[in-house]
Amino acid sequence: MIDESNPAGRLHKILSAIKRQPDKRKVREAWSSATECGVEDIEVYKSVIELFTLSQEIQWLIKMKEGLNHDLYLSSFERLEKAFFPLNLDTTASVVKQHLTDEAMTRLQFCAEELQGFYSEDSLSEKEFQDIKQKVEDLFNVLAMSSLPDILRFSLLEEVEKIRNSIALYKIKGAKGLREALQSTIGAVVANQADIKAASVSNPDVIARLGELIDKIDLFSSRALKLKRALAKPIRFVLEKISEYQDSYDEEESIT
Repeated sequence: MIDESNPAGRLHKILSAIKRQPDKRKVREAWSSATECGVEDIEVYKSVIELFTLSQEIQWLIKMKEGLNHDLYLSSFERLEKAFFPLNLDTTASVVKQHLTDEAMTRLQFCAEELQGFYSEDSLSEKEFQDIKQKVEDLFNVLAMSSLPDILRFSLLEEVEKIRNSIALYKIKGAKGLREALQSTIGAVVANQADIKAASVSNPDVIARLGELIDKIDLFSSRALKLKRALAKPIRFVLEKISEYQDSYDEEESIT
């Protein structure tokens, strides 16, 4: 069984799903089914572009491993990537499938097996995935209806949308996508820490939900990617540290 806990395994799973599609099925529907994205053009385009990025990441990881015959492992990637571009959503799946030869798929499988030795990540269970997905949707709706200042509300909505996109692309990007969205959100919190502190008085539920979501994604992505947690506690920890730093900085400025 192919290990799906690394980029090559995830790509192999998705391309295998494409190979099983009927030849005459529209490319739009084939990619939507294989990546589990929506059928809207923008969603399919976004997913296929991420698959190309995933392919590039696999090649980079394989090249990092010393002692491998890199050319042997990577010689079929040029062919595989022809399955992504040019992307004509109205053509048939047979146009894509012709590039997914048995040889190319076998080399991709070898990459997955090789990466298993030094790169793997835990996966979200279906229950965890649905829980995070629901928390994101709930937070987005609460934020949209909140009385937060418009600039802060739009800023946080933008960050929640990034998390929402990382969930939509989870089958492709895995925990790495969630981690990237988390880091962006933490950056927004730091940039808006004073306004968020003020908002915690008038909109405590919104801020509490935001902190809970950040904490949950931090916990999972740290475990999955075997990294230290970005936060030792929920969002309150970040705000307190930023406040302490600012107070210290202000004191130094007043002395000078």
